[in-house]
Amino acid sequence: MGLFADDKLQDERIAALEEHVRVLTETVQANQVDLAEGRIAILALQAKVDEKVSAADVDPTIVKLNQDLGLARKQLEEASEAASESWGKLQGGVRDAFETLRASVREAADRVQES
Repeated sequence: MGLFADDKLQDERIAALEEHVRVLTETVQANQVDLAEGRIAILALQAKVDEKVSAADVDPTIVKLNQDLGLARKQLEEASEAASESWGKLQGGVRDAFETLRASVREAADRVQES
């Protein structure tokens, strides 16, 4: 029996809340990808302006970051498609992809600042 003795209404409300959380989560994840892309662009510009890092050092780093960003975008799309099947598994995979991307961006930022 539902909390308010109306299982159907309660199930509808729970389904609506779950859908709302999914949409919010997908929006946050898309923003994370956009922010990473912006940070990559800033790193590239910073390296050019500072002239501390040679083009040979920057180019491979930027290429790697763009590849990681592309992978994160692909995984985000796959995750969105699979959301209705397994929300917990989906979120774990997406978190892993973003953590990999964040680590790559941090490494690149450290390299630019050290040079």
